Amino acid sequence: MERPTRSTTVWLLLFSLSLSLVAASAQTFKPVPSGSAFGRLNSVPRHVDPALSIKPKTVLVPGILKNTRHPLVVSTPKANSAFRRTFRRLMRNLRKTDRYDEIILRHANARGLDPRLLKAVIAAESEFTRNARSPAGARGLMQLMPRTAEEFGVSRRVLDNPERNVAAGAAYLEHLFSRIFKKYKLKGVPYKNAPLWVVQRVIASYHAGPRFLYKDRWFRSTRAYVKKVLLFYQSRVTDIRRMNSTVKLPSVLVPVQTSTGTFD
Repeated sequence: MERPTRSTTVWLLLFSLSLSLVAASAQTFKPVPSGSAFGRLNSVPRHVDPALSIKPKTVLVPGILKNTRHPLVVSTPKANSAFRRTFRRLMRNLRKTDRYDEIILRHANARGLDPRLLKAVIAAESEFTRNARSPAGARGLMQLMPRTAEEFGVSRRVLDNPERNVAAGAAYLEHLFSRIFKKYKLKGVPYKNAPLWVVQRVIASYHAGPRFLYKDRWFRSTRAYVKKVLLFYQSRVTDIRRMNSTVKLPSVLVPVQTSTGTFD
């Protein structure tokens, strides 16, 4: 019997290797059981806090308004322990939390605003305390500075009056929306349908002043304020639960678009 040559030996080795690969590819792999830890990785829904009822929401607006050149003031806020305590306190006392719903809805409709946004600002500013005072001198439900209120036709002497206070606060929010819509030529869209970057800048400017409508950097305290308002905006605190038959909710309430992030 002749000894195999080197080339014959190499060929036999390659042939054996190819047979092994074919056999391996023919095997049937068992699927991952649906109840296993690995099988659940892609099926577990994103966590939604049932106590706060905060869910990701989307705003459907014309493409021209989705301008990524304008950064968000904050990413999606995550409720911390302090906010959770405030949320639970307000939800345990709906008599106080919902007491001004009719006033909020009336002035929001008059100004073309989302009533949930108006109520969120009140929740963040005063927690629905009509005679609230800040160290800086801001007053009432919407914590307006007397000079600001008087610019919108409301005397500082009546800022503890809920109707007059909300009227001035709603007028101020409308003014901020009007300015930013004019600056960025956002026409034909109701204020309550504004994209997220606009809503966030309006909230930031309500806190820090109109000049922040056009800035891309904000104070840490302003970012914390925007997060707080957004948390209320997307929670059950700002549901409109109390209204009479003559005051109607808008036919469409457009919620806030969100992105990922944490409350720090």
